[in-house]
Amino acid sequence: MLLVSIALLVAAFALYTLVAALLIYWTQPLPVYALLLASVAAAVASRRRGILRWITIGATGLVMVLFFAYVTFLSKLAPADLAVRAGDRLPDFTLRTSANESFSPSALKGKTAALYVFYRGHW
Repeated sequence: MLLVSIALLVAAFALYTLVAALLIYWTQPLPVYALLLASVAAAVASRRRGILRWITIGATGLVMVLFFAYVTFLSKLAPADLAVRAGDRLPDFTLRTSANESFSPSALKGKTAALYVFYRGHW
């Protein structure tokens, strides 16, 4: 049962990192929370006795609490920290594309429309 607990913990982080919709559209990744909670429950339900059980319960519980704190408090920007607000002009910047070319919004001047997508989080 302890291996199931660890497998659920790994599955939770795989889900969070591989499913971009959780990062982009969900303010709270509820399926990841469910997997983390199931990981702790599997460790608690283990019939194994001894220090390994308690280490697994403590480690999975700590990971769950730290992940919840990160998502809830640390991966969000305060509204005062935002540099661009609705209706403001977008400042000019230069980024590297996936093809390793330079891109700047000024290159789009004269075009009819441009769409900028801003993702939440620290990635």
